[in-house]
Amino acid sequence: MSATEILEELPKLNPAELEAIYRCTVELHQGRTVEATPELLAAIDETDASFAKEGGVSVDEARRIVVSWHTK
Repeated sequence: MSATEILEELPKLNPAELEAIYRCTVELHQGRTVEATPELLAAIDETDASFAKEGGVSVDEARRIVVSWHTK
């Protein structure tokens, strides 16, 4: 069964079945690394540049701020 076929079947499931699918998917995904595609990286760069032009903060600045919230 293809991913497209599976996705088409999901709306037909009841809430308990959907929950079981969700939990199984999370378990299978744990420990795996997701690598960003070149398209995603380009979109992130474009958004970052857009915020910088509009007076927002850069991704690097946002990371710095978030890290500063973390206390040991």
